[in-house]
Amino acid sequence: MTTCRCAYIIEKDNNTAKFNFELLALVRPRKFNASEIREIRKLVEANKELFKQKWDEYFND
Repeated sequence: MTTCRCAYIIEKDNNTAKFNFELLALVRPRKFNASEIREIRKLVEANKELFKQKWDEYFND
């Protein structure tokens, strides 16, 4: 069994966050406040399957 390292970097102004969308886990927040992190988590959760599909298409082609 392999572990997916599927993650996206989210950027806004000088703020960045790395978010693992397989685990719905924030890996590295930088300067985002708590409400922004909650919103990012909701968006990632709502689009998890699409992110995974696009990740697989990009890295497995």
